[in-house]
Amino acid sequence: MSNPLNATLFSQNLRRHVSADLPVPLYHQLYSLIKSFILDGSLHHGDKLPSEQELAELFEVSRITAKRAVNELAVEQLVERARGKGTHIIYKYSPKPVQAPMIGVLEEIDSIAESSTATVLESALIKPPQSIAAEFALKRSHTLFHLVRTRERAGGVFGYFDSWSAGVEAPENSDIFIHESRHKYFRESGMHVSHIKQTIGAIAASPIIAKHLNIEPGAPLLSLVRRSYKQNGDHEELVDYLLALYNTELFQYQMDLKLD
Repeated sequence: MSNPLNATLFSQNLRRHVSADLPVPLYHQLYSLIKSFILDGSLHHGDKLPSEQELAELFEVSRITAKRAVNELAVEQLVERARGKGTHIIYKYSPKPVQAPMIGVLEEIDSIAESSTATVLESALIKPPQSIAAEFALKRSHTLFHLVRTRERAGGVFGYFDSWSAGVEAPENSDIFIHESRHKYFRESGMHVSHIKQTIGAIAASPIIAKHLNIEPGAPLLSLVRRSYKQNGDHEELVDYLLALYNTELFQYQMDLKLD
């Protein structure tokens, strides 16, 4: 079977989730499994599903069972069927933000700083590039505190950090950032953060970043963009923008969230 989804999402292990030994009808088991792939973004908008015959063979069910499962997906407007073109995903996945107490994020930032050593590559009050100025809605003449560091632990450089901050001055001695977090310095400088947004993704290491992290260009990196805001009247104002790039061989980003 040529469809690459057959060998990835519909692996032998997952096929065991559809079994005649379970009390739920086979078509509903198959429908639920495919639906979960669609809703969590594993199957993307525009992806083509295996044909009814392929699904029947993959999951060892009848073609009637496979057809009914796909019909249920179509009824819920998750897929669209077109004669001669097959069945395609029409649901557009959009990641939902995870909400967590901000204090946990700040504690995690301080913890990373205390358990590692930083090398400061730049610490200066300078005019930012246009893309960063636009983030802060700055006028051309305004400056921001620019701090660039790498961090290492147990002899390995695990992260590269490039940040821009408003409302703080560059410290007289940047050595304060070797074992302390930026946010500790910001708190002591009077910066009040009321809201943090984080976006996590993945990118390939550029030659410059690869050199700083002692890895090969193109190696996978965990990318984290953190925007910190303060409340200013009835609106929020960006006060800090951080791009963090982590070597996935040396660093994992963990979150431990609990329901209230």
